[in-house]
Amino acid sequence: MNRRKKIGEMLVHAGLLSEEELEQAIARPRPAGMKLGQFLIREGIVREQEVIRVLSEQLRVPIYRPEEFPIDEQLSKLVPLQVAANHQIVPLQRKAQRLLVAMPDPTDILAMDAVQEEVQLEIEPLICSETEFTELMGSLYGVTAGSAIPDQLAEVDFGSEEDSSDPETTEDIEAGQQISAAEGQSAVRNVNWTLVQAVWEGASDIHISPGKKHVRVRLRVDGVLKDLPAWPKALHNSVVSRLKILGRMDISVSRIPQDGRFSARVSGREIHVRISTLPTIYGENIVLRVLDMNALVYKLDNLGMMPDDQKRIEKFIQRPHGLLLSTGPTGSGKSTSLYSILSLLNQPSKNIITVEDPVEFRMERIQQVELNTRAGMTFASSLRSILRQDPDIIMVGEIRDLETGTIAMQAGLTGHLVLSTMHTNDAVGTITRLKDMGIQPFLIASVLRAVMAQRLVRRLCSHCAEAYSPDPAALAFWNLPSEVSQTESYRRAHGCPQCRSTGYRGRLGIFETLLIDDTIQSSILNNEPENRITKQASAQPGFYFLKEDAARKIRAGMTSLEEAATVIIT
Repeated sequence: MNRRKKIGEMLVHAGLLSEEELEQAIARPRPAGMKLGQFLIREGIVREQEVIRVLSEQLRVPIYRPEEFPIDEQLSKLVPLQVAANHQIVPLQRKAQRLLVAMPDPTDILAMDAVQEEVQLEIEPLICSETEFTELMGSLYGVTAGSAIPDQLAEVDFGSEEDSSDPETTEDIEAGQQISAAEGQSAVRNVNWTLVQAVWEGASDIHISPGKKHVRVRLRVDGVLKDLPAWPKALHNSVVSRLKILGRMDISVSRIPQDGRFSARVSGREIHVRISTLPTIYGENIVLRVLDMNALVYKLDNLGMMPDDQKRIEKFIQRPHGLLLSTGPTGSGKSTSLYSILSLLNQPSKNIITVEDPVEFRMERIQQVELNTRAGMTFASSLRSILRQDPDIIMVGEIRDLETGTIAMQAGLTGHLVLSTMHTNDAVGTITRLKDMGIQPFLIASVLRAVMAQRLVRRLCSHCAEAYSPDPAALAFWNLPSEVSQTESYRRAHGCPQCRSTGYRGRLGIFETLLIDDTIQSSILNNEPENRITKQASAQPGFYFLKEDAARKIRAGMTSLEEAATVIIT
């Protein structure tokens, strides 16, 4: 295994760089201490995953897989933090007289020799990305050590929200179960670090899933789950207790699901976290919904809506009454769309009341009601009370049943503008779903004014997306031309440090906006079949099916063909 061969030579040999490009990169100034490989990746000259593949193949060094190496906290004593940080090495597993380590640069012989001298064990490297190295350092040592996340941002402050547990102590954790002080401190450190990582990556959810031998930890970033370094199974109970204390939940109850919430300042940002626990055969599964209050700016402009669709919605919401429904599967951005509409309507002259389950985002000047089903406060009962509060605009979190649907329809019929969500596959299917609930066609035709079906796709990274000519068969599927105008281009994901080498950064909506005109009203009243209404919708000026809107955004270079295909089913 010849690790002394320079990384630039390997990349040239693999065809990822030309000799000229390598010479130009070497001649360019780079920050002190930054290695050539890191510089090439940061500048977008090569992809990090390609570098990892080449190094793995040419050096015959295995690639680090998070699921195969749960964090072993005993190794933090074997390899001190300063040694790991200085030499960019994180210990993964000890096997007799061998120590498996993860490192971004397995060509660094001097680093491996230094660690071998320190621990008196044979060092066996695995190659990892810079991001994975950051995650490993955080999970094992609780610090960033000069990697991707600055140390000054790796701070968590629970403030007055956390009056039952001090981050510096473990007394409350130990009160619930027989957990050592060391385990309690590890729980605090791991929970804090995972929150920091989630905020840094813009994650919407954190999944903590116990298995037979270890605890799997994942973040949902831009709708896709990614693995973090796994935790030892022994840590699970103390983490569960820690989170339950933060969420003001009962730490003595583990056989039934529980819900809780807490607020904190993480990396200088205010976040609200909702906790859900679910008993499984290996322990309680935990999902944390992370709401970054600094990142939540609800405007129609931010949704990825095309200008013509946006104008249609803005025109509709100027009406004094009627019902607008945002529809789609779970996680398609329905609530975000309604909040964006509310932000436009939120004026001192309007009395706006919402009923939600739960309230995800607090808005000034709006009266927000949260359901409490245990106390008998449902969507239907809350809606009845809201109608006696002299509202102008009402938002109902979701229409789930006949009773709620009927009251919402009656509210729209009696001079209120009503916004709500439903779970349907497309805009026209919403009409069928309302009929299936038992709502009379005359009521639907009289009140329903607009339906906005939607999906979410990842947005191509603006820093690294590259133009290309797609396969003709793929273009044919989307009914797209092989050539586009100078202001448009087909683009695909590449990967760079700004997008964590995914090629995507953020998400945008795919919309199908149906306005209920006289023709469609007549079809609803006459109980005409869904395919008949679909034909009428397709003839409506400015109407685009979900697939057609996705094609428009592919053509504009906003997302890729592959990404759009993950949510558009024909």
